[in-house]
Amino acid sequence: MELVAHWRLSKQALIDLVFFCGVPIVLAVLSAVLGPYAAIMGNTGAIVYVLSLAIVPWCLTGLVTQLASRRAGRSLPLWLMAASGAIASCPLVSLYVYVVNSIAGDIWPALGALLPATFSAGHLKSAALSEGRAIVLWIAFVVIFHETLGWTRFAPRNKEASREDRFQLSGAEWTAEDDVLLRSLIGSGKPPRAIALEMKRTVGGIRARTAKLGLRNNRLGDTSAD
Repeated sequence: MELVAHWRLSKQALIDLVFFCGVPIVLAVLSAVLGPYAAIMGNTGAIVYVLSLAIVPWCLTGLVTQLASRRAGRSLPLWLMAASGAIASCPLVSLYVYVVNSIAGDIWPALGALLPATFSAGHLKSAALSEGRAIVLWIAFVVIFHETLGWTRFAPRNKEASREDRFQLSGAEWTAEDDVLLRSLIGSGKPPRAIALEMKRTVGGIRARTAKLGLRNNRLGDTSAD
């Protein structure tokens, strides 16, 4: 069991690495190769520029999405959780992109020809389109990684899995130690549901064993109706 748990943890960590590093790096390389930046900044400058505009915003969005998923208790559908995190991160990402472009514009003045004037109509339209594409891309990758690789970083809790974990001993044979623990819990006055949760068995199993041991209504010697 420990080996399986370790493997699952290692797998999720590997998927985290691929998602938060591999994906933005691939997107940045494509942008550097296909975009006009290499002609202005040179190959090295273009790679550094697009990497800075890919990795940091991607990870910022991941951080905000993680905080949002914890805040919501992972009760929302995955696509909606991803969308909420992406939208909530927009102010941070926009501020970061503005700072990077300002610095890059000072280093490579020719870059200004590719970027519309700040806060102009063209700039707002370009920013809205860019943010919209980024949000759609983020949602798509989150869902794809979850569906194809079993990535659970932002996924809602699996109710069926939780039920299996809760009642993992359902149907297992009762040992003398189990009976001693059951009598002790019954004697303490705990209700069947609390006992079932502690012993990781079903309520029906607890009631059946209680009856077999001659106990009633979860108390020693109590034969009144439940």
